[in-house]
Parts: sequence; structure tokens; C-alpha cells
Amino acid sequence: MSNDESRLELKVGALLAVAVLGGLALLWLMGELHLGSADQIAVDFGHTGNVVKGAPVKLGGFPVGRVEKLELLPSRRDAQNEPLPVKMTLGISSEALSSLRTDAALTVSTQGPLGEPYLELWPGTAEQPHDPKASLRGIDPPRIDLVANRLAKFLDAASKTLDDDPQAIGSLLTGVGNLSTTVNGVLTENREELRGMAKDLRALSALARMQLEPGGRTHALIDDAAASAKLARTDLPDLSKKASVALGGLAAVAGPLTEEDGHRLKAMIAKYQAAGDKLDVIAARADRVMAKLESGDGSLGALMKDKEVYDDLKSLLADIRKHPWKMLWKD
Repeated sequence: MSNDESRLELKVGALLAVAVLGGLALLWLMGELHLGSADQIAVDFGHTGNVVKGAPVKLGGFPVGRVEKLELLPSRRDAQNEPLPVKMTLGISSEALSSLRTDAALTVSTQGPLGEPYLELWPGTAEQPHDPKASLRGIDPPRIDLVANRLAKFLDAASKTLDDDPQAIGSLLTGVGNLSTTVNGVLTENREELRGMAKDLRALSALARMQLEPGGRTHALIDDAAASAKLARTDLPDLSKKASVALGGLAAVAGPLTEEDGHRLKAMIAKYQAAGDKLDVIAARADRVMAKLESGDGSLGALMKDKEVYDDLKSLLADIRKHPWKMLWKD
């Protein structure tokens, strides 16, 4: 083999090696080639948003992984009973996975207006980290087909309205114009009143601001309410404890009572009430007797009021004590 042929083979081999290295570098730059292992995380979507297997996953615009797998689960639904048929498995770097929080989000974006779709990862701001075993709920992209369908329905309804009433749009515009003229006239006629209302509102706002400032009545009322609430928080537990003890005592007393005991208790109360009424009658009669005695009515009253009779009775009793036989016979 000549030297020229050897040089040619070397040049061809070097060119092939450069082409292979260039291809690998291009694949790596496009996110199709990853060096090293990646951590996996599952994401749920209602629609793929035209994201395909191998699409890049970015965080802050920098590639951190790619879509490794797409699954279709037609019967799956979320907590609101909305369809959730798409499950994506992403392979992302360990640093990106460790940065995710419980409120992390994943959206579908595109590289320019006509670019290929990719997934943009937002780490979140919550304090708790995201559980790598839990699935993320991706934010579904806008459905252009659904929007176009609804817009078509709206246009069909508008066309039908115009077909039924060709003057509908003109009537609507005329009504809007008349309304604008009426509102302008009302504002013009009541301009002074509106100014007065604005002035009153400014005065009311100033008064409210003055009352709410320290030293104002409203501020004092708020302070009193706060003090009352603080006192209530301090005293209510003790009052509640005492009330619980009292209710417990009542429950302990009333617990063993039966329905028959209740009837007996009512009968006893009725008897005591009747006895009290009789005592009231006896006391009234005693008051009348004592009044007659004090006024000297009757024999006992005369005995109590007439001193001569009292002295005679006293002498008689003294004589009987000295001469008891006089009660049996007379001299």
C-alpha cells in the first residue's frame, strides 16, 4: 500500500469521526442525548398538548431532562371527575428533582410560535419538598380545537339571529347610543348634586379617618372590644369549668329519679302548698284574736285590760292558796 493511499484512509477516518462526534454533539444540544442517569417523576395531564416522547423538559429555560414515556389511561378521572387520561414519565436531573416543592407546576410551552412543544417546570414556593413518588398535576394547555368549536357555535348563533331579525344589530347599537345619551343627560342635569355627594363622601371619609385614628371614638371602641375579648378569654374557661361542675351535680342528683318519683315529688309539693295555705288562715285568725284581746273585747280581753278584776283575781288565788278548804265548803 502506497503512502498516498494511507493518507487518504486517515483523512476519510478522521472525517467520519468528526461527523459522528458532530452528530452526537448536535443530539446532546437538542436534548435527545443525555449523559449519566436521570431521576424519574410522573406527571398527569388531561391532554398531551402535542408533546411527544423525547421532548425536552426545561427549568428556567435550561434543559434538565426529557419525556421518557407516554401512557394512555382512558378511564382515569381526577377528584372533580374530569378526564385525566394522559400519564407522562419524565427523566430529570437530581438537582432539578430536589428543587421541586409541593406546589410545583408543569406547563406545556413551545420554542417560538411554530416551534416544537416542550415542558416547562416551575419548582414552586412552598416550604415542604415534593415527594418524588407522588405524581405532579400538569397544567393542561389551551385546546385550540375546543376554542374554535365554541367560536363556531357562537358565530352560528349570531348568524341565525341576524337571519331571523336583520335589524337586531342596528337595534342593539341604537339602544346603546340612546343609553349613552340618557346617561350623559342625567350626569349633566345633576352635576351639582353629584358634586355635593362627592363633597359629602370626602367629609365622611375624613370623619371616619379621624375616628379610626388613635384617640378617636371608633378607635376607643375597638380598644374596648379588644379588652372585652381578652377578659372573656381569661374568664370564660373558669366560668365554663364552674358551669360544668354545677351541671354535673344536677345530673348526679336528677340521674336516679324515675317518672314515678317525679309524680310523688309533685304530690308532696301540692301538700306542702295546701299546708302553707292552712297555716296562713290560722295565722290570720290568731292575729284577729290577739287584736280583740288587746282591745279588751270579751272576758279575756276585759281580764287583761281591767286592773280591778285582775287585782280581785289575784287576791282570790292568794286566799285559796292560804285556805284551800274554802273550795270545798263555805264558812
